[in-house]
Amino acid sequence: MRPFEPIRRLLHNWPIKLAALLTATVLWYQLREVEPVVERSLERPLEVVGVDAERRPVGLPGKVLVRLRGTSRIIKNLHPNAVVAFVDLSGVEKGTFTAPVRVRAPSGVTVVEVVPAEVEATMEKLGAAVLPVEVFSPGNAVVFSPVNAEVKGPASLVERARTAVGADMNEEGTVRLVAVDAAGLPLEGLELNPPEAKVTVLGPLLTRKEVDLTLAPAPKNVVPASVQVPERVVVVGPPEALLQVRSIRATVDWRVGEYTTPLKLQLPPDVSVIGVVLAHLRVEPVKPLQ
Repeated sequence: MRPFEPIRRLLHNWPIKLAALLTATVLWYQLREVEPVVERSLERPLEVVGVDAERRPVGLPGKVLVRLRGTSRIIKNLHPNAVVAFVDLSGVEKGTFTAPVRVRAPSGVTVVEVVPAEVEATMEKLGAAVLPVEVFSPGNAVVFSPVNAEVKGPASLVERARTAVGADMNEEGTVRLVAVDAAGLPLEGLELNPPEAKVTVLGPLLTRKEVDLTLAPAPKNVVPASVQVPERVVVVGPPEALLQVRSIRATVDWRVGEYTTPLKLQLPPDVSVIGVVLAHLRVEPVKPLQ
């Protein structure tokens, strides 16, 4: 190839090429000018930067409202995650502070307004504690692990935390834990480790009830000389099952002699007795008629 061949090719028919370029540029600007400009509002989580591991801000809003402007095509295709709202707390050591909310948005998008435009909060030292874990499932008895969870966060919030509570169980049998205060109100801004509890046993909720015990009569071929049985027994079961239970009937294997034997209790479905109920009997044979 000759040394100036590329330049010669570039300049070949240059008036036509230049006209095509100018036409394309004019069309692009015309299309750009006629495309409507629209606005869109997004609620975005407020991120925090510039905070070390020993400090935590208290009182920051979890989300802010960002109003954006751009061409309809850009705004329509804008993914919310492309818009980031944050506060930079690099220079804040402790105490109350005010900081502007900043927003990063893609090229071609103008940030019109942020609500709130600035935030006021307090910087505190990091606190830590161990909380007991409680898991609730209405109408069920729950066995779970772990029984304790570590909580970290602003010292003032950690001091108010009393329990790590889980209530909404998913299909995998785990519940998300939330730190709550003495009144049972959730405390935002605290980190729990582990963040979830695993439910190992989930069964009907059982209650206790003490009821009368009634022993069935002895057969006619023996005479109970001495009968020692408890007057009342304690049974457990679902609340709706125990509601109708007033007394429990029992039977025993009658035989001549003195002995201790378990009673056979006639219990309703889903109801059981605590422990083994025993009877001490002294039974004599029926004397023949003279």
